[in-house]
Order: sequence, then structure tokens, then C-alpha cells
Amino acid sequence: MDVSVELAAREITAEVVAQAPEGWTECVLRGAGSRSSTGLAGGGYVVPSRPGLFFGLPSLHQGLASLTSLFQESHGWESIVLELTCRPTGAFELVVFRGALQPGSGPEDGWTLTIDPGFQLSEPGTAESAEPSELRQAGDPAEAVQRLKALLRQHAERVGAEPEIPAPVTEAQLAAAERHLGRRLPADLRALYLEADGDGSSEALAGYAWLSLESALAKRDEYIGVPTWFGWGLGWNQVVFDADPPNTVRRCSGHPGWLPFATWFDGNYFAVDLAPAANGRPGQVIKVGRDYNDGPRYIASSVTAWLGQALGHPDPHAPQQSGDSPRELVVSALDKQLTPGVQAIHLNDATSPVDLVPLAATPNLRLLHLNRCATGDLSPVATLPVEALAVDLASQADLMPLASHPHLSSLAVGSETPIDLAPLRTLPALHSLDLSRCSTPDLALLADLPGLRYLALSAPQWTALVAADRLPAQLAAARLAGAPPLTAALDLLAALGVDTATAYRLSGTVDASSLWF
Repeated sequence: MDVSVELAAREITAEVVAQAPEGWTECVLRGAGSRSSTGLAGGGYVVPSRPGLFFGLPSLHQGLASLTSLFQESHGWESIVLELTCRPTGAFELVVFRGALQPGSGPEDGWTLTIDPGFQLSEPGTAESAEPSELRQAGDPAEAVQRLKALLRQHAERVGAEPEIPAPVTEAQLAAAERHLGRRLPADLRALYLEADGDGSSEALAGYAWLSLESALAKRDEYIGVPTWFGWGLGWNQVVFDADPPNTVRRCSGHPGWLPFATWFDGNYFAVDLAPAANGRPGQVIKVGRDYNDGPRYIASSVTAWLGQALGHPDPHAPQQSGDSPRELVVSALDKQLTPGVQAIHLNDATSPVDLVPLAATPNLRLLHLNRCATGDLSPVATLPVEALAVDLASQADLMPLASHPHLSSLAVGSETPIDLAPLRTLPALHSLDLSRCSTPDLALLADLPGLRYLALSAPQWTALVAADRLPAQLAAARLAGAPPLTAALDLLAALGVDTATAYRLSGTVDASSLWF
């Protein structure tokens, strides 16, 4: 295996050297690979006469894929991360480790470290203690069947032919499906499956395909029934939004009580909700899938009502909705766009210090990111249900207004002056923290935060924390910010208790005569 790895490293180095720009001194390649994909995740040529990194890298996909396959076979690593440093002399150093490390997408994004691979953050709607609905189903089995037949007639008139509808399922098949789900299907959807087992992918329901019962169960098991987790690089500050109307659908990206029954074959589904939130109805229809990882959408009070919408009928049981109010804004000022339906604000390049008082118009705000701007007072956030906050603090501003905030679960704060971290001790929901852009404060108290599962710091901050022997005990993931080498990330991972002895290291030199590209 060493011979094969060395050959692949030499081939990549030769290509990097042969196609390098004039005046380069070094090229650092950071990549990641798995069975499904490989690619560079950072790095480039260092050219002293040019600021930053010069890219223009050759296509290295084949070499990265080869290295990925070699380590999958030899080490059993399903995914790898690597760093290859090349120099004009042909000298190279290669470091490879399993996917417990992931490089960031930008030059200063550093490394994400997974300490506990079996842990992922939970979502509010997955809690068994969530208040259940006491409302009754709104569907009407007989009416649902009549509306189904009307839609099939419309489809036949539109395409000029009757759709080939599969035979219905049996009561025994329905009972088996319900045992598998652990829940009974809503009466109107049961009635439809006793008419036909889907529409045979004919897209007969107003352009949507009605799934067979078997396909519905399969999609639920493999996709819709579990929360979406993109890993710590994205998941540490993820927020799931509430549906409109509020508290009708559980706040999660997937749930075993959601059964998809119709699709447009775009990765999104209409599903019956068998485990609604307190203000929802069992059997209500929601939209879930690829484009709804930030939270499902409420569609109708029942499958009967959903079919009726396609026929132009109103939904008599639908609760009042707020209309077209956006739930996420990307703005450069806090102005009249703010409405009660807004749940996320990304404020970019605003004049600093930003006055946050206008946020009073967004009582349901759950995410607030201030990007390339700072605020001098966090007091307006104290009364809002903000769960994810990313903010820069102007001079003399502090964290005291956030003391005892009941909802704040992820916090990223930047400050050019030292800030007092004591208010962090009072945040009961805090699980993720990014202080990498702070002037180095006294970090020792971080070890006193029992709920902290993710921590992002700069290299000097991590060094100080390790030296003080005050690492938080329950961390499941961490980030080493900045642009440190992979070896520094491995050292930190080891300090956090992960065995890194299997990291692969190789160095060598490509002879000038081999640079034939």
C-alpha cells in the first residue's frame, strides 16, 4: 500500500509543480474523499508577489480518488482527509487521516473535528415530551374518494387517456403498514389506498404522483422519517423554523410520524402528519423533503382538504395563516420589512453600531446573524426566542443582556476588546459556542459549561485552554479556526482524547526528470 500511496502522491506533486505559476514558493492542497465524492476543500499556490492564494490548480480528481480508495482498502476508512504540501524543488509532504477531521471551505475556516461520532444535536420537534395535539382528524373518507375520482377524470381529459391505476391494497396490507409505522393511517388516506395503490407514477393528482403504499413506507424509512444531519460544519448552529400557522407541525427536519404520499419527483413530498404539534390535526398534510431541511410547511388540514385544494375548494378546517410573509430575510438594514412571520435575519454590511431595537417587530425571531457589522447593545435580543446568534460587538458592548436567556443554543461572538464570558454560565440551552474571533478572554470557565457540545476557537485560544487543562469534558465536536496545517488539527484532536496514532505521514522528492507534463 505504501508504494501505491507514494506513487499517487508523486504523480500529484509532479502535476502541481509542472503547472505552477511563476514565482511560487509552495502549494498546499487540502482534500476530502469518500465513496461518493472527492474534491479539494482549500489551499492553492503561494506566490509572494500576489496577495492571498493563487488557485489555477490542475484537475486532481483522479489522484484524490485513487488515494481515497487506497485508504478505504488498507485502513477501512470510509472517508479521508488529506493535506499535501508541494515545493518547487519537487519535495512533498503528505498527511492523511480518517474523516474525523474536515477542512473548511474557505482559507480561514480551519478544521472541524469530530470527537464523538455517535452524537448529533437533537431538534425541538423530536422530543417525546413535546405537547401532543388534542384535535381530531378533519378528513372525510367518502369525500376524499369522490375528489380522487374527480381529479382522475380531469387528468384523463387533459392527457386524452385514462391513467393506468394500480389495484388497491388490502386491509391486511394496510394493517401491516400501520404496525410498521406504529400509528394508524388517517381514515381518508386509508380509503384512498383501498381504491388504488397509488397512481402508477402517472402524476394524476394535479401534476403530482401518488405513491404506492410500499414506496411511501420506503421513503419514510430512508429519508423522511429521520432528521437531516449535515455534520458539525453546518449543523452546529442549525435552526428548524416553525410552520405557519405556528405550532401546527413539529419543529424538525424529519420524523417517523410523517408518511410521504405524493411527490413531483424533485426530492420533496407531501406527507400526512401522524404526530402533529399541539395546534395541528392528526392526518394534516405537510410539505417535507430536500428543500425543507429548515422545517416543514403546513399545507392542509387533511388529505381530503388537499385534494379539494387541487379542485379549487377551500379548506374549512385550516387555521389562520399569516400569508406571504417571508420567514427568512437577507437585508442590509433593519427596516419596514420586519414582520411577525420573520424567523431568521441575516444582516449584512450594515452601518455600525447597529441598533437592534427594530427587532421588536419580529417576536418569533429564532436566528440572527450580523455579518460584517457590529452592535453596541444586545438588550433587544433578550426578550426574543433567538436560538442561534452570530454577532460582532462594538467597543464597550458585552454579553450581560443575554444572561439567563432561555432559548439561546448556539452563539458566535466576535470582539476586538476582551469581553466577560460569565453570562455564558447562565444560558441553560447553550450547546454550541464560537469565540474564535474574540480577543482572547479568560477561557477557563468554558470547562464549567456542562451542556457545551461544540466549541470553535483560534489556535492560540486552544493552546491556552489545553495548557490550563480546562477543556470542556462533554465536547462532541470542535473547530480549529484560521489556517493551521492538518498536523495542528491532529494534535488538537489528540488533546481532546481521540487516538490519532493511525494518521499516515509520507515525505519525499519528485526528481526533476519526472516532471514531464
